[in-house]
Amino acid sequence: MPLSVVSICQISLPIAPQVHGRFDTNKPMSRWRQRCSVTRCCYNRRAEERARAGKNYYELLGVSVDSNAQEIKEAYRKLQKKYHPDIVGQKGHEHTLLLNEAYKVLMRDDLRRDYDASVGHQRVRYETNYSGLSYSSWKGPLRPHALFVDENACIGCRECTHHASNTFEMDEALGCARVKVQYGDDDQNIEVSVDSCPVNCIHWVDREELAVLEFLIQPQPKEGYGVFGGGWERPANVFMAANSLSKQLKQQAGTPRNARATVDEETPAQAEARANASMKIKMERISRLWNWVNEILG
Repeated sequence: MPLSVVSICQISLPIAPQVHGRFDTNKPMSRWRQRCSVTRCCYNRRAEERARAGKNYYELLGVSVDSNAQEIKEAYRKLQKKYHPDIVGQKGHEHTLLLNEAYKVLMRDDLRRDYDASVGHQRVRYETNYSGLSYSSWKGPLRPHALFVDENACIGCRECTHHASNTFEMDEALGCARVKVQYGDDDQNIEVSVDSCPVNCIHWVDREELAVLEFLIQPQPKEGYGVFGGGWERPANVFMAANSLSKQLKQQAGTPRNARATVDEETPAQAEARANASMKIKMERISRLWNWVNEILG
């Protein structure tokens, strides 16, 4: 059977996009937090699927990130009764399946640790190290949008540093790029750098989110477990981790500093009752000791 040979000149190749004019950073960006699936070794696929689905098991059960096993169990049983299929119907059946999944993950230490890492909850403990300052500096006036490189997805191709070397830099130790100066180059070169990224790891974010994102993407010391502990870590999904940390920082900012002192304050009547109760306990102990000595001495 004769074979048809096609000349390589007849094959249509994709043409690189051309840039004309300048772009307006106030308009919606085509790569606003655009993510792509990149194959990485030693990556937890189940954790990636949960993070991509956007499920928050803690919010689903109505518990905090620091809840213990007993609190999680009580919340789970309460919600199972509320959304039982015999009461709610088919929607209740679907919701109970989600509750079962959340309960299974949060009640096992190994699964919960992997889940926390996938959504960035482990970063909440570093809130005391957060200074609120951005890593990158600004050239010119502040703009509503800023550039951020998701270093987890970066493959170190150096395309961004090639087109906009004043804006991006390479971390040779980690093998990834990051933004060193916001708008360090002209708008046209920046747009070419963003469009030339093969894995779409460069994102346009709100200026208010930049400091939290740049803080979380930096490797932080990892808690040790036995002889295999220590090392460095950062959240697999830095955007979900930033949302979690931002919520906690807002909650702390809204809590008055003297709130604890107000709770611990007691009225004179309460102080007197506490003193009387303490004295009563001491007298009962002395009485038991005295009876015990009498029984020994006959």
